[in-house]
Amino acid sequence: MIKIIIEKIKKHKSYILASFLWLCVWATYNTDIFRLFNPGFPHNTFDLIHGIRSLFPFIALAIAIVILIKNKKFDRNLLKGPLGLLLIYSIIGIIASIFSKNLLQPFYWGGLYLSAIIILSAIATSPDAVKKVSILIRINWIIAGLIAFGLTVAFFSYPGVFSSQTFQQFLSGQRPYETIKNVTAASDFFGMPGTRPTGLGRYAGIAAIIVFTSFWISKKNQKIICSFLFFIFFSILIFSRARTSVVAFIISALIIAWSKSRSKVNFLIITITFLLLFLPTNFYQFSWAYLTQENLIENRTVAPSIVQSSVGNQCGQTGADIQQIKNQSVLTLSGRTSGVWTDAKSLFLSSPLIGRGFHADRIFLDGQHAHNSLLHALIQSGIIGTLFFAAAFLLSFIILVRLFIKYPKNIILIESIGILIFFTVRSITESFAYFGADYLFVVPIIAYAQCLNNEVLRNNKGSNNKNSVINFAGTKVNAIQIPEVLEKMSNWIKAKTQKTRWVVVTGMHGIVEASKNPEFEKNINSADLFVPDGISLVWLARFKGFKLKRRVSGADLMAEFFKVSSKEGFTNYFYGDTEETLKVLKEKLNVEFPGFKIAGTYSPPFRELTTEEDKQIIQMINQAHPDVLWVGLGLPKQENWIYKHKDELSVPVVVGVGAAFKFLSGKVKRVPKWIGNLGFEWLWRLFCEPKRIWKRVFLDGPIFFGLVIKDLFKDYE
Repeated sequence: MIKIIIEKIKKHKSYILASFLWLCVWATYNTDIFRLFNPGFPHNTFDLIHGIRSLFPFIALAIAIVILIKNKKFDRNLLKGPLGLLLIYSIIGIIASIFSKNLLQPFYWGGLYLSAIIILSAIATSPDAVKKVSILIRINWIIAGLIAFGLTVAFFSYPGVFSSQTFQQFLSGQRPYETIKNVTAASDFFGMPGTRPTGLGRYAGIAAIIVFTSFWISKKNQKIICSFLFFIFFSILIFSRARTSVVAFIISALIIAWSKSRSKVNFLIITITFLLLFLPTNFYQFSWAYLTQENLIENRTVAPSIVQSSVGNQCGQTGADIQQIKNQSVLTLSGRTSGVWTDAKSLFLSSPLIGRGFHADRIFLDGQHAHNSLLHALIQSGIIGTLFFAAAFLLSFIILVRLFIKYPKNIILIESIGILIFFTVRSITESFAYFGADYLFVVPIIAYAQCLNNEVLRNNKGSNNKNSVINFAGTKVNAIQIPEVLEKMSNWIKAKTQKTRWVVVTGMHGIVEASKNPEFEKNINSADLFVPDGISLVWLARFKGFKLKRRVSGADLMAEFFKVSSKEGFTNYFYGDTEETLKVLKEKLNVEFPGFKIAGTYSPPFRELTTEEDKQIIQMINQAHPDVLWVGLGLPKQENWIYKHKDELSVPVVVGVGAAFKFLSGKVKRVPKWIGNLGFEWLWRLFCEPKRIWKRVFLDGPIFFGLVIKDLFKDYE
């Protein structure tokens, strides 16, 4: 028997190790390493146990790093998916810790946040990654159910709680672990503080969603068990009176029901049933206050140890006597909008770009909690980090929906989408932007989405042909790299045909411009080649199953083609930018590429050209007989000019390259190559040219993400 067990352990040791590493991360639940430094530690056995388990995440982190080093094979694509985006967010938050008042705390909490990502990355790069991460997700569901059930049993185990008075207090609007029978969040459980109603609602909501999803997939004999478990966890959710969790559950459950219902009648019955089940609570009373903008005031007797301030201080205030407090208007979300959110906004504005590091709200706002994921991300890592945080979450959701459409019977996918929706709604008043239980439930889902998507892409061999066309948002982008572009350009020149070939070089900015301007979209779609200049298009191509290593920037394409030109004797003409830029560019090219042939240069006036001026420019270019015409007028001006005159030009190849003249001449400093390859040229240019670039980042970026979502559902209708 023992021999059989040992053999099974050996067979499944990699899965056991993955589970162990994740449980080590959970080991720090409701404790932290600072307990070890309290005077007189340990005060008792429980204190010693909680202090020791706070070290477990770092033990798991060390093991994960060893695994990554031992494998000697780190999947770089992992960094370019949602998990990689979350990694960048955490690194920015840790760097921002230098602006904190207390360096130790933000570094510690940032390290914990980062450790979970690194551990999941180690698991994601190992064999059977999808299966391993799905096991971790199952572990999370079990943890949620056990804590929800355990907290409820613990609450009713208090003397006098299991009584008619408790039921009356519940119906009057009071909540467990807050006011009912004076059992508060400060109540001690095995040397740990208890939970708030929102915590109980979180665990119950997760468990209820999981068994609700299982009900739709399970067989007839299993539906009875699912119904029983659903009744238990749904009852706990209602009892918790965690209003945001209740709303989050309703939205999540209805979306699941809509996706799995065979008829609209069934969906309608489920919706009505849910609405009726909430009648015993004061949920509708609060909802009515939102709709009618009435103040909802509750006089509640609470234990002095948990009296909360009007600004939503969750740390608690102590007093000598039992106090009467008024719950603020529901319209302010229990005081958040008029209190802590206002304070957090001021904190964010004090360091808007990079933030103040992890746990900045606790450190700078006297222990207050920001109570909103985006606001939390902003104060911890600023606008820059929050862009990566939001992108990671949004991309994960897109991937999950895309995969669900392809695999509608995958129960982990359905559960993951349901839980992600649940936490999206919860994030309005709670947060998974810092290390906490919400984060530990969300991050494995992000890892699962990325692992499963990567596996699908690896198996999708038919979409990785060279020079395939990526159809996106009405445009046709060629999945091509610089060597193939150079080959095509050389062949077009040597063919000596009368036709002018046009190469479009643009990225997100060009796609967004095309979405806003149908005429521009028609123009660029008529080009002979549309190459992806921008990391967003590279990521999009990979997401759609194309193997693209890097972007094709205008400056890189020019530099590589100039080597070919020197060898083959091709002539080049530069049209655009300023006389000064063209002069410097010409001098640098003559030095760097001996024998390089420049047919001519021309800087047009910075105004609308007359018809006669246009004709003279075309005549001047044609008389120079260049092999390639490089146009640097900026997007969309250069594309519109090329489209208008390509049939009049006697040039084999014409390429629009935007600001590439400035980069190659040295007028504008280029991003270091390693930063560009990682996809952060936009960030570099934002710092170097904020007035010119900010609109592309903050206006075009959200539009582009909207186009990605629209394209996703268009492809899978």
